[in-house]
Amino acid sequence: MTHRARLNPWIERRIFPGACPPSLSEMMRIFEPARFSVLDVENLRLHYAKTLEHWLARFEAAVPKVTDMFGESFVRTWRLYLAGSLGAFATGELQLFQAVFARARDNSIPWTRDFLYARSKPQGRAHGTL
Repeated sequence: MTHRARLNPWIERRIFPGACPPSLSEMMRIFEPARFSVLDVENLRLHYAKTLEHWLARFEAAVPKVTDMFGESFVRTWRLYLAGSLGAFATGELQLFQAVFARARDNSIPWTRDFLYARSKPQGRAHGTL
């Protein structure tokens, strides 16, 4: 059973004031009484670690401009947040769940996740290349 850990006080104060991310078990307590069918639950923590890796690289590339706009303290704050979050998702200290649900009587649902990962031919490029 997943439980909600208290949001880090530093992150709550400096990054996401008032944030209250639900735990997986809290999400289920919403779906079940409303008669939603939970179709799929996927932990996207490694995907999010990769996203944060890209965000951090883009942030670092823009540090001179960001510093001019917001100051050195802002840069240090966001560098710490992005790098710390990347590490926390990569090691499993933070989780990110995607829950797919539908009304209980809705049978027009995919049977697998294949549709999410199917590659189509990109326009203007050779098939199979990015």
